[in-house]
Formats: sequence, structure tokens, C-alpha cells
Amino acid sequence: MPQTQAPIRRLYLRHALVFLTVLVGFSVLVWTFTDSHRELKRSLGKEALSHLVMEYDLLKGYQRTLAEEVVIAHLRAPAVVDLMHRAATTEDQAELARLREQLHTRLVPAYERMKGNGFRQLHFHLPGAVSFLRFHLPGSFGDDLWDVRAGLRLVNETRRPVFGFEEGRVYNGFRHIYPLMHAGEFVGSVEASFSFRTFLMHHVDPDASLYRLILPRSLVDSTVWGEARERYYASTPLPPEFLRDQEADPFNNPGLLPPAGNWTSDEIDALEATVAERAAGKLAAGRPFSLVSLDPSPVVISALPVENTLGDASAWVLRYQRVPEVATSWRWMWLKIGVALGLLLLVLGTLLVLDRRDYLGDRLRARLLADLHDEHQRLEQAQWIARLGSWESDGPEGEIQWSDQIYDIFGVSPNTFRPTHESFMGLVHPADRERVEQATRRSFATGAPYLIEHRVLRPDGEVRHVMERGVIEVGEDGRRQMIGTVQDVSEQRALAETRLESEAIIESAHEAIFVCDTKGHLQRCNASFLRLAGVDQTEAKSLTVRTVFRATGREDGVDFEAAWREAREQGYWEGELSLIDRQDSDTPVRLSLTALTLDWGEWRMVGLFSDISDIHDREQRMWHRAHHDPLTGAANRVLFYERLNRAIVEAERHGDLAAVLYLDLDGFKPINDTYGHDVGDHMLVTLVRRLQEATRETDSVARLGGDEFAVLLVRPTDADDVRKVAQKLRDEVGRPVLVEEGTLRVAVSIGSAVYPADGVTADVLLQVADEAMYQEKARRRQDAAGPDLS
Repeated sequence: MPQTQAPIRRLYLRHALVFLTVLVGFSVLVWTFTDSHRELKRSLGKEALSHLVMEYDLLKGYQRTLAEEVVIAHLRAPAVVDLMHRAATTEDQAELARLREQLHTRLVPAYERMKGNGFRQLHFHLPGAVSFLRFHLPGSFGDDLWDVRAGLRLVNETRRPVFGFEEGRVYNGFRHIYPLMHAGEFVGSVEASFSFRTFLMHHVDPDASLYRLILPRSLVDSTVWGEARERYYASTPLPPEFLRDQEADPFNNPGLLPPAGNWTSDEIDALEATVAERAAGKLAAGRPFSLVSLDPSPVVISALPVENTLGDASAWVLRYQRVPEVATSWRWMWLKIGVALGLLLLVLGTLLVLDRRDYLGDRLRARLLADLHDEHQRLEQAQWIARLGSWESDGPEGEIQWSDQIYDIFGVSPNTFRPTHESFMGLVHPADRERVEQATRRSFATGAPYLIEHRVLRPDGEVRHVMERGVIEVGEDGRRQMIGTVQDVSEQRALAETRLESEAIIESAHEAIFVCDTKGHLQRCNASFLRLAGVDQTEAKSLTVRTVFRATGREDGVDFEAAWREAREQGYWEGELSLIDRQDSDTPVRLSLTALTLDWGEWRMVGLFSDISDIHDREQRMWHRAHHDPLTGAANRVLFYERLNRAIVEAERHGDLAAVLYLDLDGFKPINDTYGHDVGDHMLVTLVRRLQEATRETDSVARLGGDEFAVLLVRPTDADDVRKVAQKLRDEVGRPVLVEEGTLRVAVSIGSAVYPADGVTADVLLQVADEAMYQEKARRRQDAAGPDLS
């Protein structure tokens, strides 16, 4: 950089330091203001959530105390328990109706007093969660609530009281369910319920805060439908996966609407829509939280999960509280930020104006000097970069004048070499001299432009390629002179030859090769690509590689998009994919992808792949030979162990059974010895086919050696199911086998083992089944018969 630019550089550095200092100071102020505002919101949210938790804890304590007093005083009275005992031990409908009427008459006064204390429902149930008497609907009874009321099911199973929130078809509330015992015998249960409205009427701060109850839409849809669904539930944007309880909603019950809050339904809906996205994740987490929003008004929303009788969060209590101090803090924060920004900009502007007067002249002079210097450098370098020289010639018999660059191109020194037509022709490659001579004389004779590419043989023996251009100028005296240029094009020629060689190699390669752009559009491909993809050159122009490859379908397979991303990020990827031809059939290929970055910043993807179908076929055949019996095609011992171990793992995971049958043919050796191995082999193949046909596709038949076989039964129903399958296999093996000599019969001894009763490992199960088979063989030994030839 010229010395005149040094003051400008120092000035820029000073300005940068001033600006950086101002920016850091402003950032610190903004952080301070915003952190103060955030701390206010956190404090208000924490306070509001604590208030809601306190209210809810008071509700639970009050309800439980009240419910236990009622149960002890009235609902567990000996006469009441005796009535329930008699109802639980009779199936006479008339007797049940009489007992129901007695219970209703006895407890109606108590039920009326309970309603005055906030109770909503009193409900007696017989064992098995069968409704016996609803005091709010005496005519509705006898329905089985086992599957729809988790709390009732839990009381029936544990014989212990259950407390918690439960949704209902008409209203949602807090259930208190107590078991009824008669002389140590469970005779039913009684439920005393409070509605959510009780919480709003007796245990909250209703002056300014607003409360709502929301439930998961999926839970409501599973228990409420029809007119009740439309009447008692409504959608809410907080978030759409939840519904709000209309029966306890303040806007449907004006008596529950806070008098001092000035709340409107539209305001709450807009507020819930604003915080819906933030609330969705917190609701999914199932933990209490609070959110502060300024739109459409400053409000803090506190959300508390309500546990059901099983201890799971099945609903949320929402509390809305106005926080005008947040809006005030927000306005003051932006006012302070604006004032600070104004003062800092004023300081910065003043410094810039003062400095401008000092360096404006120097900056202008420095720019002019820099432009002049750069222009001079460009003019000097252009000729060397282009490897270009200029010349003037008076003709074949005249003189020639060269620029310095031509001497460098031809490899001679201007101090020792005198350019003439003869000396120039001496530097031209012998094979090109006649062509250059003719072009020179033709241009001087006709006045046509001179344009030729030829080789130069330099004194050091190096051959260079040059491109010469020239035009004829005619002077006033009629004398012709040629003015032209010489450019060294050796590198371009070498690149062109290299490209031709590369194209020949690519086109003749057995592997398919392609080049595509950043979007996967095919740019170039060789003949092997067209052959494997089943397309011609015209069709290939419209292809994208994403439509040519897909995953192999193997468990460890990688899709093309993942391969593309890895090649782009890592520079290279290699693996197996499936090639899709025009008939939509798959061909396994081994593909390598290489990302190339071009000089101007763009990149291309180069791919090379070959058909590996033969390799896959050989691998498949080798795997089949290693895992199957060569005679019968059944699984061998290795494959049987793999499948048995996998079945044990699945059975353990899902709580299922697995069974092993060990089979040994009785009477097969005499047949093999008498009729020969061909007949014996025919019988083994026939018997394996029968075993496979008699079992399911999920089961496995294996030949362990000689005339011993094993059968894996996956997920049998029980041990009796295993015995039935074993008997079926005995019947199939016992059927006659047709051979050229007639028909032959053999019997089979079968032993079984069931996971997990008989063992939890493959070795133990096979050992138990083997021992069971030998026990059966011993029992049948005295009845064993030889081959039956009919």
C-alpha cells in the first residue's frame, strides 16, 4: 500500500475503535434494561403460579376432609353397609330394586346437606364397578363402569380409597371413592364427587383473576360424544389439542366471572392464541408453568396439572391474572433504550464530523495515487499473464520487430538473437514450417488476415504451441506491412489433449460415470451409465440422480439423500444403493460420490458405480449353503440357533411363549439300510416338506443331523397348543411315503420344551426337549415296529 494511504488506514482504525466502544456500551445498556424486564416477568409468573398451587392444595385438603367426614358419618354406617352387602349377594332384580329404594330413602337427607357443602354427586357401586345407585340420577343404574372409570377399577383391585380428578360425560370433578367392607368382605364402593365449579366458588380469588379448566381432546373424545360433547366442551387455541370445560367456564356462568377483572371472551381467546405455541411444549411436559404475555393485554397465565385417580396428569387448571406493571416496565424499557441510543449516536456523529475535515483531502489524494499505481501494474502484468507478445513484419524478405514477451515465448535472448524471417522460420517446428510459410506469403499477397496455430522448437529442445494473428496495413507508398500478436497456448493445448484422453477413458470404462450439478440434474454421463440406467442420451438430459437411486431395503441400507449429504459435507461417500431403470426394477450397485469445487466457487458431484448383482447372488448362495441342510433345504443347526435366540428375545420383550420340539424318526435306519440311501433321502425330503406344511410360516423346521429334527414354535398360545402341534406332526410323519418299491412308514418320537417354563436359553430348551424325546422313545420302544412295505 502506498505511504499516502497510511493516515487513512489509521483514521479508519480509530473510527472502528470508537464505533466498537459505542456498540459495546449500547449493548450493555440494552442487556441491563431487558434483563430487568425479564426478571420482573419471571417474578410475577412465579408468584402467580405459587398462588394457584396454594389454592389447589387448599381445595384438595378441604374436599378430602369433608368427604371423609361424610363417609364416616353416613356412608359407612352399618345399615348402609348391610344394604350394600345384601345387594352384592343377590341377583334378584326385584330385591335389588327394593334395596336401592331403601338406600335412597335413607340417604336422601344426607345427600341434600352434602350438596349444600359443594358435593355434586353421590354414587354407589357394586363389586366389579357396576352402578347401583346415582343420587343425582336415581333412574340410571346397572351400567358397567370397569373400562371407563379407572378410579373404580383401582378401588376394586386394591380395596383402598382413591382420590383424584376424573373427567365425566356431563361434568368434570374431583372424585373421592371409598371401598365398602362387610365383615372383611368387599361389597362395593361409594363415590362422593365435587365439581370444578366448587373450586371456583369456594377456594379461589375471584375478585380479579379468571379460572378455566382444560382437558386433552383425545380424553374427551373417548368418553363424551353426541350432544353432551357439543354442550359441555369447546375448543381452545391453548393449544388446539385441548378442550375447555364449558360447564365451569366463567363466560357461561356469569356468577363465576371476576367482577373487577373486566374480562371478555374475545380477549381470552386472543390471549390463548398468542401464547399457544409457547404453551404447547410446556403442556406436553406435564409440569406446572406460567407465561406472561403483553398481547392483547398484559396478563400472566398460570397452569397447574391436575392428577387423576391413577396419579397421571389428565387436566389443567388455568389462572389468568392481569399484570399492568409488565406493560409499564415494557414501555419504560424501550424509552430508556431510545434515550441511550440517541445520546450514543449524538456522540458518535460528533466524532465523525470532526474527523472528516482532517482526512478528506488526504483520502482523495490517496485514492488517485492508488488508482494510478494499480493501472500501471495491470498494464505491466496483462501481457505476462496472457503470454502475449506483439510484432511487426515487412514481409518474407524484410525485417521483423518483436516485443520482449516474444523473446521469452521463443526461448531466445534479445541480446543474442536477431529476428528475421529466416531466423523466425528456424524456430518453427520442422513439421509446421511449410504451412507457416504458405500462410505468411498468402496474407502478404492477398491482404487477408493472418491466423495460424503452430509449434515452436526452442533452442533448449522444448516444444511450445503458439497462436499467431496479424493484419495487413498498406502505407501511402504502397508498401505492405503486417502487424500482429503471438500468444503461447501450450497450456490450453495440453488441457485440450488431456480432456480428449479423459473423455476416451470415461466412455470406454466398464463402470458407469456421471456428473451432476448441485440440484442433482445430470450434466454428463458415459455409455455404461446409459446402458445400466436403460435410457438413451436424450432421456438422460432430463434425469436427476435422485430419481435414479434409492435405498437397498436392507436394515443397514442408506438412502440416496443421506449419501448425497455426506458426500457434500465430507467430500466423499461410498456404499451400496439400488439403481432404478426405466422399468422400475432395482439393480444393486456399488456407488462412490465425490464433491468437486470449481474455481469460481460452484461445485459438482461426480459419481461412479458398477453392477454388483453377481456379487449379491454369490453372497446369497453362500449364506443359504451355510445355513440350510443341503439335502432337505431345511434350516441347519446354526440357523435354528439364530432363530431360537431371536424368538427368546422377542418372547421376553412381549411376554409371549416360545417352544422347541425335538424329533427323532423311529424305524428310519432299517429303511435306509434295506432300500438304500436314495430311498432314505427321498423319505427325509418328503417328511421335511410335510413338517413345513404342517407348521406356520413364522415357525421353523430344522434338520439337526441324520434323522433328528427340531421345530421352533413362535408365540404358541399355551402348553396345550404345543402338544396339539406335536400330535399333528406325529400324524403327518406317520402317513405312508410313496416310493418305487411301494409305500413306507416311519414313526417319530417328539420331545418339547416351552420358554420360559422349561428354560430361558437356547441350549437349555434344546436339552430339555431332547430328554423329553428320549423319554417318549423309551415308552414306545417296546411297541416300535419295522418298516411297513405294502
